[in-house]
Amino acid sequence: MTGYAEQLKAIKQQGMYRTLPPLTLDGKHVLLDGKSLLNLNSNDYLGLQDYPQLQERFLQQEGLRHPLSSASSRLLTGNDIAYRNFENWLCEIYHSPSALVWDSGFHANSGIVPVLAMGNTLIIADRLIHASIVEGIKLSGAPFTRFRHNDLDHLEQLLQKNAGKYDRIWVITESVFSMDGDRAPLRELVTLRERYPGVCLYVDEAHGVGVFGEGLGLSAELGLLPQIDLLVGTLGKALGSVGAFTLQSETLRDLFVSAARPFIYSTALPPLNIAWSHYVFQEVLGMISRRAHLYHLMARFSEILGTPMASPIHGFILPEHLDDAVRDLLDRGYYIRPIRKPTVPAGTERIRLSLTAALTEEEVTQLAHALLRWK
Repeated sequence: MTGYAEQLKAIKQQGMYRTLPPLTLDGKHVLLDGKSLLNLNSNDYLGLQDYPQLQERFLQQEGLRHPLSSASSRLLTGNDIAYRNFENWLCEIYHSPSALVWDSGFHANSGIVPVLAMGNTLIIADRLIHASIVEGIKLSGAPFTRFRHNDLDHLEQLLQKNAGKYDRIWVITESVFSMDGDRAPLRELVTLRERYPGVCLYVDEAHGVGVFGEGLGLSAELGLLPQIDLLVGTLGKALGSVGAFTLQSETLRDLFVSAARPFIYSTALPPLNIAWSHYVFQEVLGMISRRAHLYHLMARFSEILGTPMASPIHGFILPEHLDDAVRDLLDRGYYIRPIRKPTVPAGTERIRLSLTAALTEEEVTQLAHALLRWK
C-alpha cells in the first residue's frame, strides 16, 4: 500500500479530490445534513423523480411479472423477452434496422469504439466528447485526432488531410454537450459525412433523448436519423431509468454482440428495469406539456441571466470563486456540486446546473436571481 497515501494527497493538492455526498433523494429535492435542498444537479430533465404516479401505474400494470435479476450476461441467460420487446419497439419508433440495449452509456461508448476501430480506421472526435468515448478511443489503440469544439472548418481540414488514407473515418460528437449544454451542428456534420466517401457519423444523444424531437432526441427533431450511422441514447437521464441503447445497422449490432467486451462480460440489467425503460419511454413520447414547460423555464432563465440556453444544461465557469459560490447557493437552499478538473479542463471549473420540468417558474426565477451575483 506504500505510495497510495501520497497519491491521494497529490489529488487533493491538485483540486481533484472527490467525495460521495450522504444524501437522500426526495422528488425534486435532496435531503442532506437535515436540510431539504432543491436538486439542480440531476439529469432528470422531465422531472420524473417528482412524478411518483408514473411508477405506481407501471407497477399496477406490470406488477412484478419480470425477474428482479438476470444473474448472467445476455449471451447466457440474461436475454429475457423484455429485452427483445424493447429493442423491437426502439427499431419501430426510430425506423432503425437494429437496436441494442447496454448496461450504461459508459459501457456502450467504451465498448463500441474499439469494435468500430477494427481494421484501417481513423477516429476524429470533437474535443469535448464524454469521458466514456475517450476511454473507448484509448482502448481501441486506433489512430485518432480531435477537432476543436464544434469547429467545422477544423474538422473539414482533418477530413481533407486524411481522405483516402483509411478504409473508413468515424466522426464522433454529442448532440448536446454535457458540461456546457450547447448543441453540435448536426446538419453541417451530416453534410460533411455525405461529401467525403468513407466517413461515418457517430452521435451520442445522452442529453437529447427525452428532451428534443418529441422525446426521440435532437437528431430526430432535425430529421437526420437516416444520415447517422450510429446513435447512442441513454435511459438513465431524462428517461428516469438505467442503461443505454444504440441504433445501428444489423451488421454493427452483430459485431457488438460478438466483440464488445463490456457487453459480453457484464451481467445483463434485470428484466424489470428493461420493462420499466420500455414503459417510461412510451410515456415520455406523450409528455408534450412537460417538455413545453421545460422550454418555458429555459426561456425564463435565459431572459433573467441574459444568456441563451440551447438545452436544460447551463454552466457557470468560476475557477477562482467556485467553492464560495457553491457554499452561497447551498445556504440559499440549492443543491449544486462543483465540477472540477479533469472532468472539465483546468481553468474552466464551474457550477453546472440542470433545469427540470418539475421546477416552477417562481423557483427558476429565484434561482436565476441568486446566480446573478456570481455572473
